[in-house]
Amino acid sequence: MKEIDFKTYKILKVEKSVSLKKIPQSVCNSDSFENLLQSGILSKRKKGRGYIVSIEKLPEFNVFFKNSFPTDKIEYSKSANIKKYRDSKARQIKNESIFFIRGFHNATINSRTINLKEYTNDFGLFAVKNPKIKTDKICFVENLDTFLKAEKLFGSKYIYLHKYGRIGIDSIKSIVSNEILVFVDYDFNGLDEFLRIKSVFNNATLFVPDNFETLFIKYSKTLKGNKAQMSTRVKTSDIEQVIKIREFVIRNNRFLEQEVLIDD
Repeated sequence: MKEIDFKTYKILKVEKSVSLKKIPQSVCNSDSFENLLQSGILSKRKKGRGYIVSIEKLPEFNVFFKNSFPTDKIEYSKSANIKKYRDSKARQIKNESIFFIRGFHNATINSRTINLKEYTNDFGLFAVKNPKIKTDKICFVENLDTFLKAEKLFGSKYIYLHKYGRIGIDSIKSIVSNEILVFVDYDFNGLDEFLRIKSVFNNATLFVPDNFETLFIKYSKTLKGNKAQMSTRVKTSDIEQVIKIREFVIRNNRFLEQEVLIDD
């Protein structure tokens, strides 16, 4: 069950009858709605130029409602979604933004000076929730494996960031840096991530190696699944580097993984 189902059946529970036009199509087409009609708990009858849906067996409807939506509390979490809709993904929730960080000098994180070199050397990384970061140079790295080795390519001058899950615009608004480098896969998803970051940081630049074309021809792999889907943001971008990579991917139906640039 989704939130739209809950709202529809909640209205029915209160008003006892509702115009069919007010019931969303996804609810009308659901097995649950059809079962309620078939069992006579709900009825659909003509009224004027349209139809009206009414509760015919209130006790049975109340049992259905209670079983389908165990709680009426308004909470926004995966746990609450399960308790209310029996589905953790029934309603979009605002997740915490968790960033992994590596570096070899100090950075200001959540108003504290953090010795990132110590954390990186001793534990491999530093992690923080909903970070406020202030530092001179930042490199966003799309993939975790590459993030853990990115200094092999770019050296120790950057603070390296990798977000758990996709980067959202709100998750990076509290980051301040004089230089922003973005290192992603050379595919539609990577370009979309770069453009999201670019929408917050006008000074963000996309890292493209000088030998990109050679690497692409030699090491690229076939594009398929969700990697073959291009966002409107990528389709309409007029940034030269984005256009170049976008056209390579489209023309060859292939993409290049960023890991190829890291020598193990």
